Amino acid sequence: MSIRPFASRLLAAALLGVLSSALSVQAAPLRATAPKPAAPAPAAKAKAGSTTQPADGQWQKDEEGREYRLEKMEKGQAVRLDPKTVRSKWGIPIQVVKEDAKYYYYKLYKEPPAAEAVPSVVPKEPTPEEKQKVAATYANDVKESDRLRFVPFGNGLPTSGQWREGFDVADMNGDRHPDIVHGPPRKGLSNPIVFLGDGKGNWQRWKNTKYPQLAFDYGDAVVGDFNKDGHPDIALGMHLRGIQVLLGDGKGNFTNWSEGLDFSVPGSKGADAGGGYSSKALAVADWNGDGRPDLLAFGEGPRLNISGGRAQGQLAPSEAYGVVIYLNQGNGKWLRKDQGTGSVNLFGDSLTLGDFNGDHRIDFATSSGIQGRKDLVDLGKADGGWEPVTLNEVRPGSYVNAVYAADLDRDGRTDLAVAYTSFELGVWRTGIDLFYSRPGDKWERRALAVEEERVGVFAIGSGDLDGDGNLDLVALTGNGRTWMFLGDGKGSFTREKAAIPPFPGGCRGYHVQLKDLDGDGKDEIVSSFAGEGSPLTTEEGCPSGGGLTAWHLAPRAHP
Repeated sequence: MSIRPFASRLLAAALLGVLSSALSVQAAPLRATAPKPAAPAPAAKAKAGSTTQPADGQWQKDEEGREYRLEKMEKGQAVRLDPKTVRSKWGIPIQVVKEDAKYYYYKLYKEPPAAEAVPSVVPKEPTPEEKQKVAATYANDVKESDRLRFVPFGNGLPTSGQWREGFDVADMNGDRHPDIVHGPPRKGLSNPIVFLGDGKGNWQRWKNTKYPQLAFDYGDAVVGDFNKDGHPDIALGMHLRGIQVLLGDGKGNFTNWSEGLDFSVPGSKGADAGGGYSSKALAVADWNGDGRPDLLAFGEGPRLNISGGRAQGQLAPSEAYGVVIYLNQGNGKWLRKDQGTGSVNLFGDSLTLGDFNGDHRIDFATSSGIQGRKDLVDLGKADGGWEPVTLNEVRPGSYVNAVYAADLDRDGRTDLAVAYTSFELGVWRTGIDLFYSRPGDKWERRALAVEEERVGVFAIGSGDLDGDGNLDLVALTGNGRTWMFLGDGKGSFTREKAAIPPFPGGCRGYHVQLKDLDGDGKDEIVSSFAGEGSPLTTEEGCPSGGGLTAWHLAPRAHP
């Protein structure tokens, strides 16, 4: 069983574990399950602390008689969460005792003698009945079928290279054939890339394109006509760097149109220095109803800083949390709007748009890289703001890896597909739940698919695969498999066991779109995959680095 999709989370957990075992500090609770800051907690009782003698030879005592000394931390190495709490560069919330212009001061407790050490708490082993009760909540009645067959439709698409995180499909050169628009592959050191399609399953890289001289990097790419000239443009969300918009002329020439968008280059100096807001999940919509396409971006979260003069492995200061909306001013300028980008907000790689409450305003939903968070949906308000909504039915102890919005039962309300990796009663599960929006701000959860493993589902898309007019769903797993579900237009699905082979080498699926590439009324499947070996496992993993694929529904065989 592969653990590669969780390498970054395991690394972060390992770093926190090393610190928490080395120090016993007065810590605030980790608020992984609540979007609002909690009140400061009392001092934590830890098994390990400091035995180093204070400089003056004296330990102080708190109200409970525990010995401590005051330690200090430079303010540049912490982010304030509330008036009494900061988050250190390692991600640990710490309760502040006092502060001055340069430092925060906190209590570092003395390690108790071995005989007085607090015994570790052994969790109660769940009973078979408890496990069975939880397992029943994952059961579904989705039937299986084997009536479709798919054939390759991606001649000329790359079969190596890390093609992540996202792409878009649009006619970029006006020949009425959809093309694939992608940012640079990870470690590719190139400009954005467009693969021109001929409608027959053949693709070639658009040559002689011209881009502005920017520090491009991998991330997400979405297409829109931002200046309303009739030619498609490209918006890029780049890892660590930020967001840029490139105007196209339909002939392969692109110019920068990004004043007011967040963009920086890690390791540089001054205004271009890294550490600001960045995103790998973008969406295009007219948020304020002025007729111009706006940009929504979802923060990619904390990052390990490996440049800019800091020691390798440190968490750099970051505001790459939450959602930021960039309002298009129509003249190459953008106005930023957000409701907080600090670490109390969510982060992740999936953002989707819909109208979940039927008020005809744009809403959005996001994934979550924080285990246990359920505040995934945000409802748009008349004043241009948005209101978070908690989906209480989200699986306990889960990471939400991907979300996708669509009206699955044709009731006029947008529903939500949620791909999760949950840990409940000692069991890891990978699956997809469907959340149907109901009147009265209620949600109905139905299980679509589940497996007892933690490989994860990381991409979901929808379209009409078989031409029956109903929405179908396609998902990509963390080991390169493609899941397909055929819809009946009433909210129910049949799982199609079509023979689309897993991507070679167990590469993780990153993005999938369903588009009619040949004009026959049925959608093709376009997918991207990427991966590499992990320092936390001996598995090589995805030796090719990844690639792009396209699949076409084969004609029915005649008897």
